[in-house]
Order: sequence, then structure tokens, then C-alpha cells
Amino acid sequence: MEAATSLSSVVTAEMVKGVFDEIVSLLPVIVPAAVGFIGIRKGLSFLFGTLRSA
Repeated sequence: MEAATSLSSVVTAEMVKGVFDEIVSLLPVIVPAAVGFIGIRKGLSFLFGTLRSA
């Protein structure tokens, strides 16, 4: 239990709020990039599948 009490004395609410603010600020960049990456993968998979069956 000593580790939990020492960690809670080091990490403050402001530090956690700062981390969450950074994560939320990165979401508008990460979500479209992930959707684009998945779309490109699915598109290439469809194209290669069509070319193989032709």
C-alpha cells in the first residue's frame, strides 16, 4: 500500500487534467488519420481481391 500513497502524493489533479487535455486535443488529428488508414487498407484489399479474381 505504500506505493499507492506515495504515488497519490506526487500526482496532482492538475497533472491529470493536463494529460487529459492533451489527449482530447489530439483526437481531431488521430481519428481522421485512423479512419483514412483503415479506408486505404480496405480499398487496397478490395482492389487486390478484384484483380486476383479477374
